[in-house]
Amino acid sequence: MAELVYVTKRFTFSAAHRYWRRAWGVEENRRRFGPLAEVHGHTYALEVTVRGPVDEATGMVIDLVEMKTLVETEVLARLDHRYLNEDPAFSTELPTTENVARLIWRLLSPKLGEDRLWRVRLAEEPTFWVDYHGPIR
Repeated sequence: MAELVYVTKRFTFSAAHRYWRRAWGVEENRRRFGPLAEVHGHTYALEVTVRGPVDEATGMVIDLVEMKTLVETEVLARLDHRYLNEDPAFSTELPTTENVARLIWRLLSPKLGEDRLWRVRLAEEPTFWVDYHGPIR
């Protein structure tokens, strides 16, 4: 059986959002979400972890240039310096850190493969992050 090695690369991006349900009035949104009902931004720290055997020819699990290019084109180009509430993925759900992490998984897993993509970790600030390992299989 091959040994699995886990490789993690960190990225950052900045984006704004707010927690706001259109179906609720101003008072209900403010009551439920407090200051998060106002537009605010974060510099997110994103960690993408892939797993797999070490390739005998290259000595790597994944080419880091390939991984960087993939995250830049699939994730950062879409989310960096954006207002997340306007992204089509958030037309029916709030752009919470949990839901943004799930979106990032959905963007990367078809390219990396669900067996290789191990974890998406998204930190909104140094004391709060979300780990997502994909849908339950």
